Amino acid sequence: MSAVPATTTEAPAAHRAAALAREMPAGRRPGWWGMVLALASDVSAFASLIAAYFYVRFVTSDTWPPPGDPLPKLLLSSIMTGLLVVSVLPMALADLGLKAGSRSRLLLGALVTALLGAAFVVLEVFEWADELTSSWPTKNAYGSLFYTLTGYHVVHIALGVLALLLLVVAALAGRVRSAHHVWVRVFALFWYSSVVVWVLLYATLYWSVRL
Repeated sequence: MSAVPATTTEAPAAHRAAALAREMPAGRRPGWWGMVLALASDVSAFASLIAAYFYVRFVTSDTWPPPGDPLPKLLLSSIMTGLLVVSVLPMALADLGLKAGSRSRLLLGALVTALLGAAFVVLEVFEWADELTSSWPTKNAYGSLFYTLTGYHVVHIALGVLALLLLVVAALAGRVRSAHHVWVRVFALFWYSSVVVWVLLYATLYWSVRL
């Protein structure tokens, strides 16, 4: 019996591969666009709160913060800002590392970013403990806006740290490969936007009151 020509057996596989290639979506993944839309909504919420902060400041009192509320301290907030800005580097390392197929770079970048984010959350709690001795959320509009803005942002960082730790566990278990790079890139967008938002809050809450 004569052998079946290779072309007759390989042709269907080639046709299937070509059909799959035609069906693959072009451009960005839906998850990427979903995160962009979610971040646009989230940033809009922060922008609205910052606008409310400045509106209340300029229509309620010539003195801001109001009498009895000291200026927010710069030391802890500056350290916190430095931690978040620096965290962009290991986050990029994790992102680009996984894209290049390096699990070690992913693990190192994700773990360092999580530690920096956790340090930010801890320092924010210390700052609140200090601020609560003279200003609290229900005292006046200033306190309400200050704690709303910082608290809303801390929730973002805390959730980001949790996601990074889960990513580290999954990577150690061998469940994260270079094919999952798009999901790490989507999370990196969330982290970068959180850093940018904090820089704006730092300028608004800690420096604009000193101008």
